[in-house]
Amino acid sequence: MSKKIEVFTDGSARGVTLVEAVKRLACPKCEVVVHEGAGEDAEHSALSVRMDGKPIDVDKLLARS
Repeated sequence: MSKKIEVFTDGSARGVTLVEAVKRLACPKCEVVVHEGAGEDAEHSALSVRMDGKPIDVDKLLARS
């Protein structure tokens, strides 16, 4: 089953690591969308990941990679 995974990054080194980790851990059918830069939405102004609209714990994700 494919999922839509959105990565919101600020372009920092940790953000680059996060994008690489998400792409590595995502299934082949998953759609990974990377949003660069701080968005207007305060929720997405820092590093964050959403899978089908649900927030994913960034620290746990990075610990898995």
